[in-house]
Order: sequence, then C-alpha cells, then structure tokens
Amino acid sequence: MGIIKIYPYYQKFAKDFEKKKQEIVVIAQDIEVHHIGSTAVRGLGGKGIIDIMIGVKNWQGVEKLIAGLQKIGFEHVHPKEKGKIFLSSIKESGLGDFHIHLVIIGSAAYKNFLAFRDYLQGRPKEAENYFKLKLFCYKEAKGERAIYTKMKTSYIKEILKKIRYAKN
Repeated sequence: MGIIKIYPYYQKFAKDFEKKKQEIVVIAQDIEVHHIGSTAVRGLGGKGIIDIMIGVKNWQGVEKLIAGLQKIGFEHVHPKEKGKIFLSSIKESGLGDFHIHLVIIGSAAYKNFLAFRDYLQGRPKEAENYFKLKLFCYKEAKGERAIYTKMKTSYIKEILKKIRYAKN
C-alpha cells in the first residue's frame, strides 16, 4: 500500500479542515462533517493526512454525494468496507492530503471515530503516548503503510474498549 512518513502536528491542519468542510457542506444537505484522526488532536503527530468523517442518514442517494466529492478532488473511491466508504484525493497520500470516511450516522464506525478523537483530545498525555507508539510502529515497519497500520490497531481497539467500559 505504500510508504508513509510521520510528521509533527501543524496548527494549519485545523484551518485546512475548516476550508475543506466549507466545500463539502454545499454538496449535500443532511450530512455531518467532522475532523477526525491525528490531525484533529492538538499536538499529535502522524501521517499528516487530514481525515474527514462525513456522516449520512443512510446509503440512499450517496452516489450523488460521491459525485459531488469527486468534483472537488476526491477522485479515488474505494469499495464499501466495514460499513464505510473511503475516498482520497490522490492515490498515495502524504502531508496535507485529505481522506474522507463516509459512514452512517450512529453506526459503530461513526461512534468509534468520534470517541477515539474525543478521548485523545481530552487526554494530552495519552495523545503523547500514542504518538510515541506511532513513531515506534513507523520505525519497526520501515515506513510500510500496511504494517504500520496493523501495528497500531491493537492500541486503538484497547482505547475503544476502555471508552465503552467507562460508559457502562
């Protein structure tokens, strides 16, 4: 899937998200647009890709939304997988690129994206630990995207389990 690089957090990520959000919200009504991923957490470094979650009420009419997203540069539409549709602006992404995760509002994917982001935003020390893990995974994976992602997965699942446990 390609080689990645890890970057520090840049304050401009929040501004870049807001600009892109303004382009997205004119495409369709009844959608929710959220900044997720590492660039949504102040101080957290990562791949430097601005992840955007778009929540829709259902999959009905989603083709029109996707067509609109393609017009603003999200040309690469990946097949629906695990309850989400993934779109990217270019094939191999890096610093300052955008990814879109299209999900159903209230779905497990929707809840998990927001819960993980909110958890790290509210716990700077945990975000710092997560960045250290990311650096370790990056070095161990020698920048290989698929290996890096797989290595982080157990940590993410553990945090989501912690969040669910705390809610009960």
